[in-house]
Amino acid sequence: MHDEKVFRIARAGVAIDVIEYGARLQRCLVPDRHGVIADVVPGVERSSDYVERGGTMGAVLGRYGNRIGYGRIRIHDATYQLSRNDGDHTMHGGAGHFGTRWWRGAVHGPDSVVLELTSENGDQGWPGEMRARVVYTLTDQADLVIEMSAVCDQDTYVNMLFHGYWNLGGHASGSVAEHLLKVAADRYTPKGDNGLPTGELHNVADSPFDFRAPKRVGTDLAATGRGYAHNLCLRDHQEGHCRPAAWLLDPVSGRALILETDQPGLQIFTANSWSNLSGKDGAVYQAHSGLALESQQHPNTPNTPSFAPKLVRAGEMYAHRMVVRFRALGAEGAGAFFND
Repeated sequence: MHDEKVFRIARAGVAIDVIEYGARLQRCLVPDRHGVIADVVPGVERSSDYVERGGTMGAVLGRYGNRIGYGRIRIHDATYQLSRNDGDHTMHGGAGHFGTRWWRGAVHGPDSVVLELTSENGDQGWPGEMRARVVYTLTDQADLVIEMSAVCDQDTYVNMLFHGYWNLGGHASGSVAEHLLKVAADRYTPKGDNGLPTGELHNVADSPFDFRAPKRVGTDLAATGRGYAHNLCLRDHQEGHCRPAAWLLDPVSGRALILETDQPGLQIFTANSWSNLSGKDGAVYQAHSGLALESQQHPNTPNTPSFAPKLVRAGEMYAHRMVVRFRALGAEGAGAFFND
């Protein structure tokens, strides 16, 4: 039995709640253009609710976020069979991924929550003992910084990612179809019938994945099937360099965010399977009630030579940084925001 620990940080008009189960961002309170505060992350009330219903809402995932084809990776001369929890494939690291674990959390100073987890050698089939760490920080500019890092004692692949959803109208406000989204991506990774990337990079032009100019999330939603669950390739990627990747605006409230990351890919996911899902404060979530913007390495990179897979060497630090810059825009402020 685990205690219900909630770590709260509040700065510059923004407040966050973080819990140890899955190292989750449980609440994020942000003002609109009139100063009205709303919680902009869908979720449930208690850690026990996340345990009971499963899912990845608000969690930090690993060891490897997104899909690994057929649950197999090869490192040097060894092949490792991983836990397969997505049909034939491994999703987010396996059935017992990091979002299902109890991390050890603590507040550090006035502005940060630090969470740590040890994953033993052989966990979900992965080689080596890994020590993982997540730091949530609020800055005095109302920016939310999420830093994920890990060290393993064997050569391995790592792709930790934050699987939080955003609804800038407030978590209980319904569909995000009217949100405006811009993404700094000229290409995307098409998927084959097996759900895995083909290894090609396609131009986003004349496709539902073209967010180079601000576009309603719902404009091409039907053309994707059930909704977005696709990886876009961020332009001008430089390893270790954080740069703007996505801009999101709710025109009704004026709440907006800019996502910066040092990763090469961005998974756009519109909560396509939600149906009558009970959430916080009596909310009921339906499909497309949240938008996940998951900065990441491209799916199945370890098995896709064209994505240039790179091992994290034993003792080497893996790091993934993302910055969420919150804004409150007046009715006429959208143009300048999307050019920021």
